[in-house]
Amino acid sequence: MTTGEVGARLGLSQAKVSRVETGSSGLRMRDVQAMLGLYRVPEPRAAEILDLVRQAAEPGWVQVHGRGLPEQWQTLIDWESRAVALRVHHGALVPGLLQTADYARAAIRDTSSITPGEPELDVKVAARLARQGILSRESPPSLHAIIGEPALRLPVGGHAVLSAQLRHLLEVVRRPHVVLQVVPETRGAHPGLEGPFLVMDLPQGRRVVHTEHRSRSLFLDDESEVAEHRRAWRRIEDLALSPRDSADLIAALC
Repeated sequence: MTTGEVGARLGLSQAKVSRVETGSSGLRMRDVQAMLGLYRVPEPRAAEILDLVRQAAEPGWVQVHGRGLPEQWQTLIDWESRAVALRVHHGALVPGLLQTADYARAAIRDTSSITPGEPELDVKVAARLARQGILSRESPPSLHAIIGEPALRLPVGGHAVLSAQLRHLLEVVRRPHVVLQVVPETRGAHPGLEGPFLVMDLPQGRRVVHTEHRSRSLFLDDESEVAEHRRAWRRIEDLALSPRDSADLIAALC
């Protein structure tokens, strides 16, 4: 069925159906239920999807990572696709939105229990790279990334992979909607050492923070928790090199 045919059967506009299916619009339970019924989705799978819709509407909900399928990233992809601005900090690794395929593969393989050749690795690498599609949209969100200097020196995947990753960063920062800064090791301790985080600015002024750990992802939209992460971001930004000086440091390490 085309999106027009789906809309006609469910009493929805074609544009609405398209926004729901591409993840560029928020989901209403009754719309999802109607589409699941029309598509004859088996009951167990339909129940899983509806549960995700319910959870996504709740503040500060936790998603436990599964194996095999990158479902732990699907919600993140959905949030990122709606964002108008993204601010991400990682102290030890290049953030996923800026990783090359080889770097992503090495990072996922070497920081988890996945063995080389396991299908799960290919699936998770593909999922991570799929997130980067938002940066190539006609109207992409702004991206401000701050990374720690150790991320520029850690030979993830070997020195050749790291060198290619650094050159990729220099290409990405040429885009007008991307800003990249580096926090030098000489700055000492700062709030970013508590772990990586991503602040997503959504339409209508809403903000969601995402943090990821070994076995679970946490989405926070409580005002106090979002405010705490924004204060941490400002502190980290104050310690970071300017975008130009950051690019010069990256170039020197290529």
